[in-house]
Amino acid sequence: MPLPDKYRPESIENLILPPEIINQIMSWMNSWKNHEETKKAIILFGNQGVGKTSLAMAIAKHFDLPLIEMNASDQRNRESMKKIALMASEYHDILQLNAKSPDRVILIDEADNILESKNPSKGGDTGGLAELLDIIKRAKNPIIITMNDYYEFRRKNYAREIISSSISIEVAPYKKRTEKNYHLFLDRLQESLKKIAEIEHINVDSKKLNGIIKKNEPDIRAILNDLELLRNNSPYSGNIRDTHESIYYIVSKIFRSGNYDEILKSLSSMDDDPRFLMEWLDQNMYPEFNHPADLMNSYEILSTADIYFNRRFTDFSLSSYAGEIAGGISFVAVNHDVKHYIKYNFPEIIQKMSNRKNNSEKYNMKSFLDKVSIITHTSNNENARNLWFYKIIKRNDRSLMAELTKGLSLTDKEKSLLG
Repeated sequence: MPLPDKYRPESIENLILPPEIINQIMSWMNSWKNHEETKKAIILFGNQGVGKTSLAMAIAKHFDLPLIEMNASDQRNRESMKKIALMASEYHDILQLNAKSPDRVILIDEADNILESKNPSKGGDTGGLAELLDIIKRAKNPIIITMNDYYEFRRKNYAREIISSSISIEVAPYKKRTEKNYHLFLDRLQESLKKIAEIEHINVDSKKLNGIIKKNEPDIRAILNDLELLRNNSPYSGNIRDTHESIYYIVSKIFRSGNYDEILKSLSSMDDDPRFLMEWLDQNMYPEFNHPADLMNSYEILSTADIYFNRRFTDFSLSSYAGEIAGGISFVAVNHDVKHYIKYNFPEIIQKMSNRKNNSEKYNMKSFLDKVSIITHTSNNENARNLWFYKIIKRNDRSLMAELTKGLSLTDKEKSLLG
């Protein structure tokens, strides 16, 4: 299980947020419990990864209430909102005659991704916001709405009425790095990450851990994603991204932004080789595009990038173009303007590689021989018989060995096989 999901806070005590934010939403929930609510919904807004959804889940658990979730990946036009969210908010459980009131919490996640397009063929959730407003007005259970871009959301139809019918809270672990909350955030985050690293047997020192935090703060999800790369001696464990931008957001830009200059800027800040990016794109291509033409065109781009990444050519100088080619996917997708929310997943192939016994000499030998086969066009058995040749190169020609190491992306364990 990915670390952000495995270690999602399950109680309000485990949330790394200022007490005043938690107290505000606790006070609102208590008003419901005492039948004194003045606002039927609460809006939690803030940067990605700061814990808005985790806060909603922890609050529901604290009050021992089930959480009915509708996120932006669901179809959310007028009819689907009526069937799911309205039933969850307006009616109580008829099977429990003595049911408490309220008896559930409704979570509308990533509400800023609800569109009001009048053309359903372009992905518009026609009538979704109007229906959300109606749900809030009729609600007999508390509604928690989360969003990233609160100020952009305000420009949409019905948004101002939704906001006026709700309590709005900015979810942020701190406002400025000079304030007390910032130092409390760092202390609690470092303590939590050290515990996670210990449980997961992740070999990471304090310096590297602080580096991961500094690159991604306050995005805790991105911090855990970077820590994920170190789990179980991942093949990418020695190549953590030296960038403030999470791979999640880079993938989202490639799929959706339509701004190639911004995509290139993001790609230039990545230290990972293009293979890592292409695995992410391949893993999440189908959830992003469900139109056959989109998938066909996008995989054409990805396969071209794969060719330039030296898997078929021995000219490794061309591999640098692979990421830039893959970055053009959104320009060939027919319906790339569809903005439904997608939760991007860590590539399964990398997770499987991570779970293999990387300290196994047999595994490292096969990995080394597979890489050598790319340039020799011979079988692994033949390359194994010629292993002495590569051992001589390592002992006598450091320059050539350095080229082989870079060209074949050899790991330290693979090089150690050569003595």
